[in-house]
Amino acid sequence: MPLGWIAIVALWLVACASGPPLRVGTSGDYAPFSKDGQGFDLDVARLFAHELGRPVEWVPFRWPELGERAARGDFDVAMSGVTWRADRDVHGWLSLAVGQGGPCWIGAPKPDTVGVNRGGVLESFARTRFPKARIVTVDDNESLPELLAERRVDAIVTDSFEIAHFRKPGDTSLCVSQTFRKVYWVTPQRAGELGPALDTFLEKHEPELRALREKWFGAPQPREATDHVIDLVARRLELMEFVGAWKRSHQQPIEDLAQEARVLDAVQKKALALGLEPGGVRKLFELEIALAKRIEADVQRPDAPLDLDTELRPAIARLSDRQLAALAKAAPLPPTSFEAAALAPLLPLLSADEIARLQAALAGIERSN
Repeated sequence: MPLGWIAIVALWLVACASGPPLRVGTSGDYAPFSKDGQGFDLDVARLFAHELGRPVEWVPFRWPELGERAARGDFDVAMSGVTWRADRDVHGWLSLAVGQGGPCWIGAPKPDTVGVNRGGVLESFARTRFPKARIVTVDDNESLPELLAERRVDAIVTDSFEIAHFRKPGDTSLCVSQTFRKVYWVTPQRAGELGPALDTFLEKHEPELRALREKWFGAPQPREATDHVIDLVARRLELMEFVGAWKRSHQQPIEDLAQEARVLDAVQKKALALGLEPGGVRKLFELEIALAKRIEADVQRPDAPLDLDTELRPAIARLSDRQLAALAKAAPLPPTSFEAAALAPLLPLLSADEIARLQAALAGIERSN
């Protein structure tokens, strides 16, 4: 059945659903994810609501409010081009990645004034990439091209998904490594119930998602089992700079051998229950712990915004469980399955040698039966 008919049928079925509405947070200003009632994430939301037998209730949000609105439970899940971030992953459930891209800018190669949407990963990128530039933040994402056209800024920051909608003929643009993963943010109040159901839906409907990516992104960007494993490993490691910041601020040592032993014993036991050979899993997590300690010691965050016991360790434990479940579906992982795009999320965290060691450890995971 053509994709257009699938969408029409899905819309009709969702309209007929009788369960409580699925409240979906959407910014409505971010093509190709959600703009003017259309986009990749809106199509996925409708399909997910149909799977649940529920209608959709759209809940608008503005990007600077997203974290506060999610914490308050104003919607069940945000589906609007949300980028995975470590500080978001400690609150609620961030789904498996549905797309991968990276930051871009349009305009002068070395701008003095840069426009960017306020309150997200792109603002952080702009401030890091252009430390000497004056940063002009906006709450209306769609106003950025106007800022550039009127020469109120020398460049605007966007990403590889949105750039085609912002760039005009003759514009100069540049994109950097595609390390951003697009996810859906299930709010804390619904995380336990809705988060795993959403991940199961995304895995089950990957063929439909590829068709929707082709429609909205111009490429299918297939998400294989290996992609999910590496993404979850990267998420776990990205949390470690926050762990290191907390330990420094509380004058605690980086190494905690008792905690490491508890983690290793727990993952080995869970690996066996999932049908994985526990020895290989233990070696993998021993390497991840060693890499984590290197990140904790080397990356010097200026503050410690997340608490170790109430936020970070529970989030790391959840990611460990999700990583094990993903490994159980992916194992064995042949070395040829590690494509450059899949490894991209590790590039800001690890050296080439560390990535090679991690690949070898992942390729060593086998099933126990």
